[in-house]
Amino acid sequence: MSREEVIAQVVMDYLDLSVDGIERELNVPDDLAVNKAVTIIGPRRTGKTFYILQKFSRLRSEGKAAVFFPLDDDRIYPPSLDDLSTLVKVFYELFPDAEEKYLFLDEVQEVENWELFVKRALERDGFRVYLTGSSSKLLSREIATALRGRTLTFEMFPFSFREFMRAKGFTPGKYISTRDEARIKAFLREYLEFGGFPEVVLLDDPFLKRKTLSEYIDVMLYRDVVERHNVKNLKAIRLFLKLLMASFAKEFSVNKTARYMKGMGVEVSRNTLYSYFEYFEEAYLVFPLRKFSHNLKEVEKSLPKVYIIDSGLINAYSPRSGGSTGRLMENAVFLELRRQERELYYFKDERGREVDFAVVEDGIVSELIQVSYSLDEPETFEREVSALMSASEKLNCDSLTIINWERDDTIEVEGKKVRLVPLWKFLLGGEGE
Repeated sequence: MSREEVIAQVVMDYLDLSVDGIERELNVPDDLAVNKAVTIIGPRRTGKTFYILQKFSRLRSEGKAAVFFPLDDDRIYPPSLDDLSTLVKVFYELFPDAEEKYLFLDEVQEVENWELFVKRALERDGFRVYLTGSSSKLLSREIATALRGRTLTFEMFPFSFREFMRAKGFTPGKYISTRDEARIKAFLREYLEFGGFPEVVLLDDPFLKRKTLSEYIDVMLYRDVVERHNVKNLKAIRLFLKLLMASFAKEFSVNKTARYMKGMGVEVSRNTLYSYFEYFEEAYLVFPLRKFSHNLKEVEKSLPKVYIIDSGLINAYSPRSGGSTGRLMENAVFLELRRQERELYYFKDERGREVDFAVVEDGIVSELIQVSYSLDEPETFEREVSALMSASEKLNCDSLTIINWERDDTIEVEGKKVRLVPLWKFLLGGEGE
């Protein structure tokens, strides 16, 4: 077959493909301006390719002129810019009279200088273009730089708890029975233990879940970090990742960690560890959260708290640190707020009293959120509430919430209302009811 015939064959293999699966919550509109490419980014194995396949399949079922093309298909590998031009030719032969035109390009980084084609497809040919790429080779900032304002970027994470529940075949209604609440909490414990990576959620065997998660970490570490950045000190970077994982939902000091690693006989400089931290952040493994201050320099200088992309990875890579349900809950709350694209910080007063999340809107703290497994112990209750009251006073914020495992109530403390919200209700979107 000629090259054009091979490309046409790949196109035809997908043209009328019906794609079933869990509907993701990522809301990417179909009617975006034609001069903007849509880029789906995020950690590997979260379903980015599956998502654009679903979108493509739906458009085709509506009769739209759309083509899906995987650039890592062995039949056309390695692909070239000429192949992309041929793809456009095949498109016009299939849809000669199309007004709305859609191109879905998976693993676009496989084509050298791919951005030249995308710019032409957007500006000259009027295509709506959807892109995904391997996180080991294509970062969001690299896409933004390459396309210079011609892209809108959307992040895809592992399943939210709502998506997790749908994957398990259980969608709670508006009113929750006692039995349903017990089922939801059982699912929530599984979600906190094994996380939300789609493949892992659909596995039944706990051993296979852990083994799969361990392999994910290895691939992320070696493909997305070590190979990408040509890291030579494998012992140091593996230990550093383990220490980061063990410190989730806590303040993390690179300087202290460098000294600790030196004491263990692993020589590595602070600057190298700062670079490793950036690499992990680029690969969507870790997220730093800074302390809130009205002074921007103080924000940047503050010790970050560290959160991990998925609780399953924490438990698979650093099982002893995964024992704290309260910290796993806090990690889950962080990820949910991050999915909502909220501007987040933590807050600590001069006495060291800490509030887990300060939500900022238009430069003003709009909500303060604590996360605690149980509020039954008077000492725990006093610690969480006193930190909230201090922060409320200093930041002039009266929207106060404590996310916990059981209690669903509103209490009054020092004349201020504090909402007590069960984690399951918060994650399912019912915290405001």
